[in-house]
Amino acid sequence: MTYETTPKQEQAIRDWLQEAIVPLIEQVLVKKLGQAMSFAAEQVVEPKRKPLTDEQIMEMYNEPRSDAEMIEFARAIEAAHGIKGDE
Repeated sequence: MTYETTPKQEQAIRDWLQEAIVPLIEQVLVKKLGQAMSFAAEQVVEPKRKPLTDEQIMEMYNEPRSDAEMIEFARAIEAAHGIKGDE
């Protein structure tokens, strides 16, 4: 047995879906999106970085005497801050 709907019944079903079901779906989507964004934010948090100790600075500084040594010292500072050049 098949049931044929009239255009008026089809429109009533569409209206009901629009009014009752769509808002529920939207609420679930908004909630899930919020949860996903919170999770992503937790995963992307930068690690806390500690300042270098005086000993670490002195070890890296190593009394540069040339341009090459000064560049090496600057690169060591960059590396300590997580800055990497082209590889």
